[in-house]
Amino acid sequence: MLSEVKAVTLGVSDLQRACAFYENALGYRVQARGALHAGLAPLWRFDATLRGEYAVIAPDDSGLGRIRLVAFDAPGQQLWNADNLYNGSGYYALNFRCADALATMQAITAAGGSSAHEPSYWEVSEQVAVRDSINDDPDGVRLDVFSYERGGELRGPLDTDVSVVQTIALATRDVARSVAFYKALGFEVLFDRVLDFPELQTLLGTDRPVRIHNVNLIKDGHIVPGRVEMFAYLDMQHLPDAPLRDVAVPPNIGILSATLLSDALDADVERLQQLGAQLIARDVLDVPGFGHCAIATLLGPDGEQLELLQPA
Repeated sequence: MLSEVKAVTLGVSDLQRACAFYENALGYRVQARGALHAGLAPLWRFDATLRGEYAVIAPDDSGLGRIRLVAFDAPGQQLWNADNLYNGSGYYALNFRCADALATMQAITAAGGSSAHEPSYWEVSEQVAVRDSINDDPDGVRLDVFSYERGGELRGPLDTDVSVVQTIALATRDVARSVAFYKALGFEVLFDRVLDFPELQTLLGTDRPVRIHNVNLIKDGHIVPGRVEMFAYLDMQHLPDAPLRDVAVPPNIGILSATLLSDALDADVERLQQLGAQLIARDVLDVPGFGHCAIATLLGPDGEQLELLQPA
């Protein structure tokens, strides 16, 4: 059985700068730091001659929703750009709950990130409404921060000013296929909506009015952090597919993978392959931030890299 998303890996251009940004903007502290070893190269799909280092950061010691930053001596390209915004597929953004979306947006910009606008109000459901702000870290990694205007009690208390990672957002060209894949991993639909409210263009910072199909899935129906969200721009079917599969690798810059824990790695790998996932590699080694583990990396239906770990 697999867990919710326990960690996400971000490729950054400057590890020290990234650590300072996430501490000053979101209150994330360094929990572990070190050099990346060459044994990870076939699992993470990078050139073993590159030298890299990592830092694991989090706002608390819960072990939930952590971020693993990785940087290499020769930083690569940014994954997302204007050419693949509407038709790209792969990991797109991280989502954080905060006590005050405006204050967090201001902290992000003060720490060296950017934001196109102040938080927008939108109603997630009849029970839930939020203030939501789309921001970028200094490397252009998209950070979606929100605070509840109504219904926050449905998701439990917030013990830090900014939460652990709540969701990892996946851009897809086939929402139904992606939803079916993650439902087979034990995630359940939290909400499923077509979003087309007037403020959506401002919220997303797009250059045109847009509609999106947005689905948020929660592990086992109740584990709030580590959710998976997928979305697709509607009315863009005329654009050719632009998957990030082959570029979402170190030393490139952006969201590179999601980590889930397994209590039966052999069975979980077999099950994912039956669902259409492609195995990249397997090994038993020291994994940054997790210790000695049996590890398997696979590509999901949108070319997104999944890292499965079972403590050895």
